[in-house]
Amino acid sequence: MKNLIHNFLLICKNIFKSSFFIYWVIACSLVLILIYNVDFKYFSEGGREAPSKGEFGHKGIVGELETEIRSDNKYDGIEGQIFSSNKSSNNNIYISELDRDGLVGYSNSITTSREGFPVISYHHLNAGDLKLAYCQDIDCSKAKIHLLDWAGDFGYYTDIASSKSGKLYISYIDRKKGDLRIIRCLDFKCGRAEINVVDRGEGKGGYVGEYNSLEITKDGRPVVSYFDSNKNDLKLAVCNDSDCTTFVVKPIISEGMVGEYTDLILDVTSDLPIIAYQDRTNQKVKLIKCEDIICEKYINYDIDDVSSEGGDISIYQNLENDLYISYYDFNNNFLKLAICKDSDCEKNKLIIKLVEAQNLPGIFYSWNSIASNNIGNILITFYDMTSSFLGIVNCDDKLCEQKEIIYVDKVGDLGTYASMTSDENGRIYISYYDSKQGALKVASCKNNKCN
Repeated sequence: MKNLIHNFLLICKNIFKSSFFIYWVIACSLVLILIYNVDFKYFSEGGREAPSKGEFGHKGIVGELETEIRSDNKYDGIEGQIFSSNKSSNNNIYISELDRDGLVGYSNSITTSREGFPVISYHHLNAGDLKLAYCQDIDCSKAKIHLLDWAGDFGYYTDIASSKSGKLYISYIDRKKGDLRIIRCLDFKCGRAEINVVDRGEGKGGYVGEYNSLEITKDGRPVVSYFDSNKNDLKLAVCNDSDCTTFVVKPIISEGMVGEYTDLILDVTSDLPIIAYQDRTNQKVKLIKCEDIICEKYINYDIDDVSSEGGDISIYQNLENDLYISYYDFNNNFLKLAICKDSDCEKNKLIIKLVEAQNLPGIFYSWNSIASNNIGNILITFYDMTSSFLGIVNCDDKLCEQKEIIYVDKVGDLGTYASMTSDENGRIYISYYDSKQGALKVASCKNNKCN
């Protein structure tokens, strides 16, 4: 494009003294206007024309997308289909490398499909694409790779969730335009999908949708908490139906800089949002319990004092209504766990120190993710930057007084951007980024403790 403009200006210069100069000025102006204002069509890496984005409108529908099946894994499989061997030395853990050679998996999120297999949404940093890996067995040794959104910069922040019926939804940010988007898969393997723009940003430097966290209500409606970096607000988007063609977008907290590292769950009893987040202005980890679905009324709890640097926050609620919030305390360099009995973080809160950082204060044990197995044990992933290993804290009791540290992967520089989930049988799945290989990996534990 720059060469085109340069050559065009040279032509204009050569005809400067022409008797038809005024006509050339008008023609040059019209061409430049077209260059800068026409929305030229982009093409995907596979050479196929990118999907039509349609009109935004008041409903925010962007358009229907038929996903292209493709893979960047040039080592373990053919295009579109992955066959991966076990890359773990631990007999109880199967590690599959799904996508590599291009900084893929930099941001990722994992859930389970209708068949009970892992499904991962993730970002391809080099290409700026949003991709999805749909595993075809419990070890994820076979998987299909789908290219969901491209010709931009999509998925730098992404979260994936599955409804009770098995429908997949993916929230993510469009960093080129600064928008928050939601993909609704039209089939159970996301071979076809619809993209909805939920909240409009202001381009680079004016994002909405950072740190987005997605859950699906019992009646199938997506709910997303996220950070508006343009206004420094914690916001909530609630879809009015399972299609998410109409929705309510609401700032919840607007005082100070609030909402980074947000994580959202839906209360096991009321199905109302519970949101953990960082208040950077007051240097605290906080928690909101909404009293209605769009969170017009809520209770706000202070969880712990932390420094302004921040760090990942993850939240889980068990069937007994107890809340577990894992986070990194940069003041004291600890991975911590806050436990709120009966979801009361005012009177029944307990803070547990889990793992202490040894070197380089303020960097360790971020990228944590929390889940539970089928016997009620809490498990928390963490990245140990001292050793560059991916680890798990396995709590042997409800208060995590007895715990075991398990290292999942010890080869390379890996474990950042980890996301963890479990199936109904207690099997643990962890997706994570291997920064040495630039690869997306998935660890499947053969027992419910990964040990």
